[in-house]
Amino acid sequence: MKPLKYLIIASVLAAGLVGLAFGNTTQYVHVVGAPAYRQSGNDAITAVVAGFAGAGLTATSATTNTTASIESAKQNQWLIPNYASGVDLSINVTWAGSTAGFASVTSGSITQKYIADTNTGTVASPLVSAPVATTIQPDFTLSDTFQATTVYNGTVKLEGPTAGAYFTKTYQTLNASLLGVEPYRFVASPGSGLTNLTTLQAQLLFENGSLPLSFFTGNNSDESTTVYALSRDPGSGSRLIALAETGVGPQSTIYTYEPTISGGSQDSQNNYVGGTITDPADNPRVYPAGLIPSTGVWDPNAGDTGYPSFGTTVQGTGLLQAITATPPSGAIFVTYLNIDDSTEAAAAGAVILSYNGITYSSAAVAEGKYTFWSYEQLFAPTPLGTSVVNGYGTNQVSFANKLIAKFPTYAEVPYSALNVTKLVDGGVVAPNF
Repeated sequence: MKPLKYLIIASVLAAGLVGLAFGNTTQYVHVVGAPAYRQSGNDAITAVVAGFAGAGLTATSATTNTTASIESAKQNQWLIPNYASGVDLSINVTWAGSTAGFASVTSGSITQKYIADTNTGTVASPLVSAPVATTIQPDFTLSDTFQATTVYNGTVKLEGPTAGAYFTKTYQTLNASLLGVEPYRFVASPGSGLTNLTTLQAQLLFENGSLPLSFFTGNNSDESTTVYALSRDPGSGSRLIALAETGVGPQSTIYTYEPTISGGSQDSQNNYVGGTITDPADNPRVYPAGLIPSTGVWDPNAGDTGYPSFGTTVQGTGLLQAITATPPSGAIFVTYLNIDDSTEAAAAGAVILSYNGITYSSAAVAEGKYTFWSYEQLFAPTPLGTSVVNGYGTNQVSFANKLIAKFPTYAEVPYSALNVTKLVDGGVVAPNF
């Protein structure tokens, strides 16, 4: 699926022989994106960078600079010496969320947290576990939703960053470039016994927060076991896609949980997985109301918030660990994940579910049988054929176009492979021929 992912190794080794070009000016590209396709995005950026002599990774938030760690890292930074005459280009990415990306790039003022442009790492010796605290206004967003699916359209009134503090802001319409398709799968706790989820079951589960297992199995003996919903927060495009696809509505209030977890360990992607849920089966911890950190918007509804990330290096705080932890007897948890993360969850014991009786495959997506997917898109404040994006010039635009051209190699399903189309997130899947 991603045949060039190991180019990062050659890139880093070659880069060790080449330093910054003397006297060059450094220009910067800051990208914010959807964690659901951070693996594809990191791979595509790595491949673009590898096409330049002496270029490579300079810093990562991952604890190691192995290929797997870089691919799944939430923040990475690369350098391309001599990208253009007299110019070195630094590329900095943070996978903060698709909806968060719209909030940032469309507002022209909301920042995201990155590895500092002045980090101490080099191409020859990349900095691992790089601090992530520098607030920067992104130039582009890699989103897995349409902008119209989010609240960040036109002039809107929102609450934040504290309860009762309202602000009104106008969000511009961004220009989209289609990259590929991002499919998703529903996933259940280890040992759940579930095999399939229907649209109606998913809709009722996320609207109500919980349902008896018998509603899914049709067995009277399952009435005493409860299925609970887990979700990303409203800064996540994956959440909007899941709620649109199941008919809940992307801006609807839902009800989800944050179970307390003991134990667990880090997997090959450096994410915590496994462990044991210690809450009682009939009373798991509800996700509390509070600030959505990636958007600066306050959510006053307990249960409507959710996890800020899929994976995490902090024990007990990520959605991947919550869905792979062993639940107490009488409880099952269900969530949604992209293909890479659901595969990672399955490796840690979680159960991948079919959707409406259809098992995910790229062919099933391409032909319209499997409908739980969205478009991967790059959004920019101005058309990429023009010379200026967010105050930056032709080199930033040039890099964005190189990324667009390279991305289909790494997309879970390339856009060109689709024989169907959707006009809106969660919309009818129809033939495109």
